[in-house]
Amino acid sequence: MIFLLSLALADIPEYTYVEAGEPAPFSGRLFNDEASQLIADQIADATDYCQIQIDYEIGLALADKQEELDILKSKYKYDKQLLEAKIKLQETRTKSLEELKTPPKKQFWFSMGLVSGIAITISIAKAIQ
Repeated sequence: MIFLLSLALADIPEYTYVEAGEPAPFSGRLFNDEASQLIADQIADATDYCQIQIDYEIGLALADKQEELDILKSKYKYDKQLLEAKIKLQETRTKSLEELKTPPKKQFWFSMGLVSGIAITISIAKAIQ
């Protein structure tokens, strides 16, 4: 990668074939065929390495996002269960309060009220005569 960056910032490359013992027509570095092939291989490998690195980073980011999604799903499930439990508790409490507000023996209390009302009415009518 650094080699490619230096090529992007450098002047136009020059090259020529020089036989052993000949002077080079320009100043710079001289590579033999094996060194040139090594550099070409490194450039090709750098492309593969970059693709592998990109795939790794994408996989890592996807795994992080999947973990965040799993945490959010778990939190949602917990909150939902907690709220459902609170609703059931409130329903149970409401039912128990409704049972407390109405007398358990409605007919008995109605009959007692009716009998006592009649008895009071008769006793008032006798007291007035």
